[in-house]
Amino acid sequence: SLKNQKEEARAYSNLGSAYHSQRDFDKAISYHTKVLELAQELSDRSIEMRAFAGLGHAARCMQDLERARQYHQNQLEIAQELQDRAAQGRASSNLGIIHHMKGEYETALKLHKAHLSLAQELGDYAAQGRGYGNMGNAYHALGIYDQAVRYHRQELQISLEVNDRQSQASTHGNLAVAYQALGAHDRALQHYRHHLTIARELRDTQTEARALANLGNFHSWRGEYAQALPYFQQYLSLSPGLQDLEGEGKVCHNLAYAHYCLGQYKDAVRYYEQDLALAKDLQDKLAQAKAYCNLGLAHKALGEYSRAEECQRYLLSLAQALDNTQAVFRAYGNLGDVFVCRGDFPGAVTFYQQQLTLAQKAADQKMEADAYASLGSVHRLLRQLDAALSFHSQELTLRKDLADPQGECRALGHLAAVHMAQGDYTTTFQCYETQLGLAQGLRDARLEAQVHGNMGITKMNMGAFEEAIGYFEQQLAMLQQLSGSEGMLDRGRAYGNLADCYDALGDYEEAIQYYEKYLTVAQSLNHVQDQEKAYRGLGNAHRSVGSLQQALVCFEKRLVVAHELGGERGGKAQAYGELGTLHSQLGNYEQALSCLEHQLSIARSAGDKSLEAEASDALGGVYQLMADNETALQWHQRALSIAEQTGCVRSQGRAYGNLGLTYEALGNYERAVVFQEQHLSVAAQTNDLIAKTLAYGSLGRTHHALQNYAQAVMYLQEGLRLAEQLGQREDEAKIRHRLGLSLWAGSNLEEAQHQLYRASALFETIRHETQHNLDYKLSLFDLQTSSYHALQRVLVSLGRHDEALAIAERGRTRAFADLLVERQRGSKQPASADPYIPVTVENILETVNGQKALVLYYSLAGGFLYSWLISPGTGILKFNEVYLGEAGLETSEFQDGGGSLHGGGPLSLDQYICNAREALGVDIHHSRVCSSSETESEAGDLLEQQFEELNNNLTSATDPTGYLRMVSRNNLFNRLEFRF
Repeated sequence: SLKNQKEEARAYSNLGSAYHSQRDFDKAISYHTKVLELAQELSDRSIEMRAFAGLGHAARCMQDLERARQYHQNQLEIAQELQDRAAQGRASSNLGIIHHMKGEYETALKLHKAHLSLAQELGDYAAQGRGYGNMGNAYHALGIYDQAVRYHRQELQISLEVNDRQSQASTHGNLAVAYQALGAHDRALQHYRHHLTIARELRDTQTEARALANLGNFHSWRGEYAQALPYFQQYLSLSPGLQDLEGEGKVCHNLAYAHYCLGQYKDAVRYYEQDLALAKDLQDKLAQAKAYCNLGLAHKALGEYSRAEECQRYLLSLAQALDNTQAVFRAYGNLGDVFVCRGDFPGAVTFYQQQLTLAQKAADQKMEADAYASLGSVHRLLRQLDAALSFHSQELTLRKDLADPQGECRALGHLAAVHMAQGDYTTTFQCYETQLGLAQGLRDARLEAQVHGNMGITKMNMGAFEEAIGYFEQQLAMLQQLSGSEGMLDRGRAYGNLADCYDALGDYEEAIQYYEKYLTVAQSLNHVQDQEKAYRGLGNAHRSVGSLQQALVCFEKRLVVAHELGGERGGKAQAYGELGTLHSQLGNYEQALSCLEHQLSIARSAGDKSLEAEASDALGGVYQLMADNETALQWHQRALSIAEQTGCVRSQGRAYGNLGLTYEALGNYERAVVFQEQHLSVAAQTNDLIAKTLAYGSLGRTHHALQNYAQAVMYLQEGLRLAEQLGQREDEAKIRHRLGLSLWAGSNLEEAQHQLYRASALFETIRHETQHNLDYKLSLFDLQTSSYHALQRVLVSLGRHDEALAIAERGRTRAFADLLVERQRGSKQPASADPYIPVTVENILETVNGQKALVLYYSLAGGFLYSWLISPGTGILKFNEVYLGEAGLETSEFQDGGGSLHGGGPLSLDQYICNAREALGVDIHHSRVCSSSETESEAGDLLEQQFEELNNNLTSATDPTGYLRMVSRNNLFNRLEFRF
């Protein structure tokens, strides 16, 4: 019957709706089609209209938008025919949604306005709310965000009045998106949170999942990846009940990307693998291609280049099967990038050329510009700089033709990098100035900050560190305008660059402060790569100020972080290398060898010949310090052999220098000269000023040992010029010391004493600045002692006995001055005088004039015993010198050590002093140096007490070598003696 057919149609309609809610759209369509057939048999336009509505909904969910549009158009026409105003409103709304999904926003907006007007006419408050919401969505799609906010707020107001919590939840989500687009991030976050709260209150898992995904995406968009992670993870915990593999795949992708941006590449790999597995379950080839692409990038970041290549080849295969030109282009580029990371630059060129051919075949200028960019970058790495400039110039031309100012900015940056590699810093800076103008035109604060940073780096390369600091400070000022962790990460890196500048300027305390800021930022973002860089810089800065134990802590933490980064190589090898070098500085030779052997093992397993050469050289250096020069020689020869195989000129230069030092230590000076000359040649070829300084110093030292004093002086003068130019004070002090000795050996005593004076003053300055560090270098103490001894001997040779006395006293009072400063620091009392002010003859005579006694002063210097008889009011009455043994200029003094205290003759030191006293006319009765005399003055007792106090303060912690204690305990040979 007719009645039964209508009931049947209603039943089929309900079944269609039920299957629709279960997302079984095929069955939904089959039942709605039966409804349509029954309605047409019955000629019931009302039921027919309902059937078209159901069919339209199902087709929309299946993304068949054209069929959906036709169904809803039929729905609207029947509603108009029936003059059913409510049905017309519903049909207009449905049709508007379809046009919106098709990107036809103006048409959608007209239909939603018609729906709203009908709802207002009928007084349907809930329908008005839906109308406002759909209009808000249309305005958002049109980019008119203020209007979107206006309509969504009206939608929210209605949903609150009618207490429609479901509608409130979705409206909060829509408002959040609109506020986010307007840049009102705080208000956006507030609405995203309301969306989530209501969804949880309603126990609506689907809406809760959508809200969680939105919050995760919002924080990722802001660069707040650490905050995004828990939202994505909570979504995944709900995913089993959602039955939405596509949505789960998107969240896995977003979660992996957040981990990738945080430098947590192992976690990124895990979630990209989940994304890939879901794409395979869905049999979605395009999603699989995207997952392989991203998984390959994560493996590349870990240094796992074989796996990275495998993933990108899968991407290439899928992209070719899909005939997706963009994806094929991306695969070629990614494969080229992997080959660059491996150091196989010719292999990378092949892939980038394939990119270029594909882009030209597709007549796609953007892709062509991207290919030119990649080709330019790899040719820069190949040092084929003219070709690189040509490629980047073509890139720039295409970017201009495309009217792509952002691309133009990138191209200018690439050109600047090539000019930088050429050492043409002026042109580099000009490129960055042009880039800055474009960035300011784009009002892109992030890009503007980046350019300021690059300008700072350029100034660093020019050696203009003060100017560089100015640009990094401007970068920081621009970054203050940005929000999110990406802006924070850039701030951290700017702190790192500022630290590098202060480090280069020798302001290590300021450098340490900025490295600590860099580290704090990296830790707050959990960005492992930047933590590694910060620990490295901080360790080097602590080492520069002599805080070797603090440096050790930093390098050990850096090694832990490097292990977290993982990879075939990563930073582990470099971390082991630097830690090994530091252990060798501290005299921990076994630990040093262990670290460097780890570095060597990593280099060999990775097939990195350059790193293997570096590790071999470092191992040789440790064996040199252990005085195992034969083993050291083997390691340095191995390093040279590898460097020659790879053609790495810098590595060859380093190996030549180390071989020269080893042959010098073995006493084979002729071979040492040969290798140091090759070292110098390579340093000149690469314009490595530090290497040239070292080579000149070594050649000066070996020529001196060969008694070629004129050549020694020539090389040392060149080394001195470079050391001064580079501001390397320690190297300058060492070279001046050696130059003074060579000039002395060449009988140029005046110039010799000038250089030794300057060397002594520099050593004193360095000592003054670093002495309060427990890690103060003993080698510098020894060198300073040697300089004082040599200077005494030169001044005695020149007959300037009074100046020699002042120098002897300066050398003697160093340890005592340190004690006074330590006491002043401990008491926090202002110093009455600077203990480091150099002692003069006048100071000594003033002290003697305060005594009612003659003073006999002794000094041991390089195998000579010098003695001065000083009288109150008169000054030096007599001077005497005695040669004690074989120690002298030709042996230990030139080898950066102090003079020998061992006598070479049959007489005891006591006898020599007795003879000296006799020669000076001092009463023999009081001649025993080690005897205590009742006639000794109170000043003498006080000095004895001061030395005793110094001894008490020299604990094993403050003086691990015992050297200062030794000097102190021999004070009877090194102090003023007062006698009546």
